[in-house]
Amino acid sequence: MSGANKGTKKINGGWIATIIVAILIIAGISYLLGINRGTQQYQTSSSTIYTTIPQVHTLTLLSSGQVFSINPGYYEIVNFSIPQDAYSINITGSYTSQGKVEVAILTPAQYGAFTQNPSSITSSQYYYGDTQGATINAVLTAGQYSLVFYDPGIFTQDTVTVINPIVVEYTN
Repeated sequence: MSGANKGTKKINGGWIATIIVAILIIAGISYLLGINRGTQQYQTSSSTIYTTIPQVHTLTLLSSGQVFSINPGYYEIVNFSIPQDAYSINITGSYTSQGKVEVAILTPAQYGAFTQNPSSITSSQYYYGDTQGATINAVLTAGQYSLVFYDPGIFTQDTVTVINPIVVEYTN
């Protein structure tokens, strides 16, 4: 039998202990990550049920008291996106301005049209008029958006002041 290899090897006890410790560490990390993602465990008489607890997210686009100026024919823009798995999506806030500004929430296609023809801003579903202030309150779907403040004037610079923070809230 010399020179023959039977294919069996003795397993060292230290390796088994190392593998068990590694498995316990990975299981512990997985458990902690599950808690951080809002996972809830329910125990029934015959099985364990895991459910995900919905998380509410708030994205502040403009803070209360924030002030900015817009030159005639120019605009200020805040781009934001909402994840595809989001629901109950609302954007709220309010502003005033010294002059009349047009404010709208635009999709990428609407924003593209606006940059080619600024008067197209009025066709947005979420258009807040040529006013000296308004309250923004819109229900959105997941996707990408631009919050646009446009000064359609030709002579004077307009100053916008955010009264209540403009925030997006959603759940996922």
